[in-house]
Amino acid sequence: MAIVKMKRLRLFAMTADRDALLRGLQHLGCVEIDEPTDKLADPQWAALTHRAEDRSGETEARHTALAAALAALDEYAPVKTSLFTPRRAVTERQLFDPDAQAEAEAAAQVIGKAVKAISAVDSEQSRLRGQKAALAPWLELDVPLDATELRDVSLIFGTMPVTASEEEASTALSEATDLAELTPAGKDQEQQYLLLLCHRSAEDEALEALKKFGFSKAALRGWTGTARENTDALNARLAELDRQRASEVETIVGQSAQRDGLKLTLDQLSQQTAREAAVTSLLDTEETFFLEGWVTAPDSGKVERLLKNYTCAWEMTEPETAAENIPVKLKSNKLTYPLNMVTEMYSLPAYDGIDPNPLILPFFPIFFGIMYADLGYGIILIVLGVLALKYCHFRGAMDQMMRLMVMCGITTAVMGFAFGGFFGDVLKVIYESFLNVPEAQFPAWLSWFNSGPLINPLSDPMTVMIGALVLGGIQIIVGMIIHLYMEIRDGQALDGILDVVPWWLLFAGLGLGAVKSTWTLALVGVVALVLTQGRHQKSIVGKFVGGLASLYDITSYLSDILSYLRLMALLLATSVIASVVNTLGAMTGIIGFIIIFLVGHAFNMGINIIGTYVHAARLQYLEFFSKFYKEGGRPFAPLKIDTQYVDVIKEEN
Repeated sequence: MAIVKMKRLRLFAMTADRDALLRGLQHLGCVEIDEPTDKLADPQWAALTHRAEDRSGETEARHTALAAALAALDEYAPVKTSLFTPRRAVTERQLFDPDAQAEAEAAAQVIGKAVKAISAVDSEQSRLRGQKAALAPWLELDVPLDATELRDVSLIFGTMPVTASEEEASTALSEATDLAELTPAGKDQEQQYLLLLCHRSAEDEALEALKKFGFSKAALRGWTGTARENTDALNARLAELDRQRASEVETIVGQSAQRDGLKLTLDQLSQQTAREAAVTSLLDTEETFFLEGWVTAPDSGKVERLLKNYTCAWEMTEPETAAENIPVKLKSNKLTYPLNMVTEMYSLPAYDGIDPNPLILPFFPIFFGIMYADLGYGIILIVLGVLALKYCHFRGAMDQMMRLMVMCGITTAVMGFAFGGFFGDVLKVIYESFLNVPEAQFPAWLSWFNSGPLINPLSDPMTVMIGALVLGGIQIIVGMIIHLYMEIRDGQALDGILDVVPWWLLFAGLGLGAVKSTWTLALVGVVALVLTQGRHQKSIVGKFVGGLASLYDITSYLSDILSYLRLMALLLATSVIASVVNTLGAMTGIIGFIIIFLVGHAFNMGINIIGTYVHAARLQYLEFFSKFYKEGGRPFAPLKIDTQYVDVIKEEN
């Protein structure tokens, strides 16, 4: 139940050793470097030191360039990957290999140059396609676009709304003057494009006649020759740009062999960025720097051995108070590690609190198993979890989730066997509906399994209800024991005893009264509560009123215990839905049964696994943690090697 102990680390070292020392600390991965805010606020420290310069800008720019190069490779030379593709395993020496970095950055420059060229080509092609679109309506017009007059004749390129009638416009034009003619060129969804030929002397009359039809002059400056000639030239230029683009794409594809190198160098630069970010939390003098942070106590020896290699002075001290904002790291083993995700979804415990993972280990998986109880469902969870762990190579929260799935799959299978659930009552349905075997003639093993080796929740829900309440009572009592332990640990044994023992007397008295109808012990518990629960009040009257008011907490404990009825409710929900799915399937014949069985049970598993997880966690958070949990811890965030693309095999320095 231990939270990893921390020590306060303070050290002065030579600036010349800073990069090497930080690299060593990153290798160890057990030192968190603090911000020096309080030191900078101290005039004496501020007079002697200053915050170290932030040098991460250049590294971040290099990282951005490499990430862009890798993205370009993924776009133009994609490779198939899946959840089952393992990450490349490398040693730390390989991760920080300067030659690999130089080679990858050279490849990134080549790719970056090609990407810029492609971007320029795409931009130029977009511009040319826009010009083609502008010329498209004039393609059928065999007239140079730069022609505006032929001796005494004006050539006016114009447009009218597509809703206007070209025939009516031509009629109106002929009525206005005999020296003008309107020639259609083309149209699109909004405009129709026209050429107006007219004698110069009739230009004003012609334009006035067409004005009411929405005729306006078109801007075709900069073109020479016909629309067809210009379009052909544009097509030729677009084809040339296509060839240029294909050549640049080939250049990018030619760097495919550097994909792994790019990923390796990206991870390398990420580690460098982390170190440079840590530098900004240091305080510099002219020749030295000051580092303050936290080190995990079990690893303090490793840190000391590292520091002895450098010219530095350091101290490691025990934290004086919890007010020092001590980071929290949970001490996990193979059994408790998957439960980190449950605890972290709520809140990390305070440093002076207690690690809840070993405490919820007996309860969370069992509660999940009871609510989800089905041997078939449990087997599926186990198989999926094991396959995911073996082939998907998850890390962090996903790894915890898969391990928790296996753990809960085991309890689900055990509880399903105990309650006689295997995809609901599918065995019974198959024997009765498809093998025509009446229940009275079931094989001995099926009759035994069908009735539930331990209990059948559908035929005996009262026993399930009583069992759920008993489990709830056990967990609440365990929570009170932990509260008592924490008070004794912190030197407040009397407070712990007075907080817990009177309630135990009352609970025992109520149980004894229910069994033997004697209420003396319960009365002793009531008196003990009245006399002790208001003890922190100053006045006698306040102490009495506080103690009397504490009796109202009986309703809170009752509410907590009744909350465990959700174990029964979700167990029945899962079992009933499974049975309904089987019954409906049996009514449709063998083919329909198979389809409904697969779809129905997939739905039942999917919808109930969410509710089961939520309610199993809720019982821990509200009913259990409320008895002892001291929350508010902040996670331990050491300077460490944290990669995205490769797995690092640690080497001893």
